[in-house]
This record gives sequence, structure tokens and C-alpha cells, in this order.
Amino acid sequence: MNKKAGADKGLAILLDSTYLLPVFGIEVKEVSEEVLLRLRSLALRRLVEVYYSPISLVEVLSKVARETIRRGGRGLEPGEVEATIKIIEGSEYLKPAHPNPQAYALAYRMKLLGHNDMIDNLLYATATVHGLTFITIDRKLKNFLQHHKIEGATILSHHELLQHYQP
Repeated sequence: MNKKAGADKGLAILLDSTYLLPVFGIEVKEVSEEVLLRLRSLALRRLVEVYYSPISLVEVLSKVARETIRRGGRGLEPGEVEATIKIIEGSEYLKPAHPNPQAYALAYRMKLLGHNDMIDNLLYATATVHGLTFITIDRKLKNFLQHHKIEGATILSHHELLQHYQP
């Protein structure tokens, strides 16, 4: 699935889990509705090709459940979660990117080097093995990769990506 920039499909990007949280009704201060609409617009204009990892759904569901419990049970019902996942899976502009054995090995290596967030490790590694640019606001991950001289996927914040595609 190596999907580096192509003339007809644009830059191929993998979204961090953070960008899926608002779809499930979880507000993320750094990721406004405007940001999500601009990303969608770039995808629909074929300037970027947007991927998500099903691994992200594990992290997102954990956060959604934690938030529902925190709110005393007021949150998404299981049927709403199922419907939301069906929307993501059926989206015309979100495509799945699955980790492969190389990605699992890189994620494991990152864990051994001290990066404890295995979901982030898997997402970065998945982006790396599939030639995707990883879109995240996680500065700790970027610093960790630089410190340990781990080469792989390009990491951009949504600010950097959107700045590149200013109208």
C-alpha cells in the first residue's frame, strides 16, 4: 500500500487517533471543527489521501467509554458507537491502513527504547511501512524519534499540513 504523494491522489496521510475523537463527540481543544472540515475539503479535492488505522479505534473507544463513565453514563450508547464506526468504515475519504509484521516490529523496537504508548508506536510504524505522512499533535513522539534517531514516516501537525495548502 505504499502511498506516497501521487499526482492524482495527493499526499497520503495517516491521522492520529486524536482526529477521530470529535467524530465520537469528544471535544479536542487543539482539533477544532474547522480543522476537520479543512482536512475533509483537502481530501475531497484530492489534495490529500486520508487514512486511519483500526488500531486508533481501540484507543478512541477506550477514551469514549472513560468519558461516558465520567459523565455518569451520559454519552454514546453501544448502537451509536457501532453506527459511528460504520460511518468511518464507509467514508468516501477515510481509508484503513493496517499494521503489518514490519510495523509491529518497529513499534516493539520503539517500546524497548522507552516510548511506552504502544498505540502511538503502532500508528507511527504503520505510517512508516506504508509510506504515509503521520499527522499528529504529539510533540513527545516527535522528540522521542529525533532523540533516538529513528527514521521513518514524516510527522506533521495539522497546522503544518494546512499551512502548506493555504488557499
